[in-house]
Amino acid sequence: MPATDIEKVVSALQGFVSRDTELITRHVNPSKFVQHNPSVADGLEGLKEELSQPASKNDHLEVVRAFQDGPYVFAQSNGLIDGQGVFFDIFRFEEGMMVEHWVFSAPAAPPNESGHTQTDGPTEAKHLQDTEKNKSIMREYYETIHIAGDHGKIPQYFSGDFCIRHEPGVKDGVAAFAHDVESLMQHRTIDELKFLLGQGDFVFIAAKGTHESKPCAYIDLYRIEGEKIVEHWGFPEKIPPQEERKNNNGML
Repeated sequence: MPATDIEKVVSALQGFVSRDTELITRHVNPSKFVQHNPSVADGLEGLKEELSQPASKNDHLEVVRAFQDGPYVFAQSNGLIDGQGVFFDIFRFEEGMMVEHWVFSAPAAPPNESGHTQTDGPTEAKHLQDTEKNKSIMREYYETIHIAGDHGKIPQYFSGDFCIRHEPGVKDGVAAFAHDVESLMQHRTIDELKFLLGQGDFVFIAAKGTHESKPCAYIDLYRIEGEKIVEHWGFPEKIPPQEERKNNNGML
């Protein structure tokens, strides 16, 4: 049976860690591949150049959860690569071949105040028939709360005070979340939603904004139950200036 797109992504990510050029490029379109990872040069040649660099003996990676929405596969991983410990990758496919790649990462951190790690929790999508409905709910939520800044409407997207949170240094609950949002938005803006992808009860969002007036990506994965947000993973990541990037395709 041919490999699914998700299986191709898992295989490619394993190949990246092991520096197995054949494994990672097996399903890459050699003439169309566009790289958005600012640390890697564009195209298949840029990918091969990166793979030619020796891996650290401590590098490792585990794909924790992966989902597909049309031509896009989005995956969350943990491990250790270039000092980073948590990753979200997005791959776009055409005719079964990878043609575009984005990646976002954050340092590993200990469990938060409620005991949750950055990647634990459910890993399989449920209620696949609700994908589009959940994406619509999350678009409205994100545009209302995070882009328009109407924080008074936060409670309507949750059930009471229930919310499981996986960000470092926080604790569960909607009240704690609302407090953190008020504090954080004094230093940041979220201006534009760039990706909204989903499968079943999971919805992934990548947005662009600023942190202390510098460009920043905001990466979020949500789980929805009964049309309410019940769980969240994510992190912000600084977008490096163009002079520090190895390609001109934009990180986001």
